[in-house]
Amino acid sequence: MDVRSEIVAHVDNLSPEMQEQVLRFVASLAPSAPKGESGTALRRFAGSIDRASAREMTQAIEQECERVDGKR
Repeated sequence: MDVRSEIVAHVDNLSPEMQEQVLRFVASLAPSAPKGESGTALRRFAGSIDRASAREMTQAIEQECERVDGKR
């Protein structure tokens, strides 16, 4: 019997509550988000946006985006 089949056989014998516990445990083992680029890899883009464009983007973000702290 392969590992997957063994796991299924064991989980089938558990109560629904225990099956939920197994599900939460298995979900916690998987990576939650893909890894992004390192700062070093992004450094080559530093300074590629002119000041006017950066200011315009900052203003749009401040005006249109919700904030976690509840401020707007």
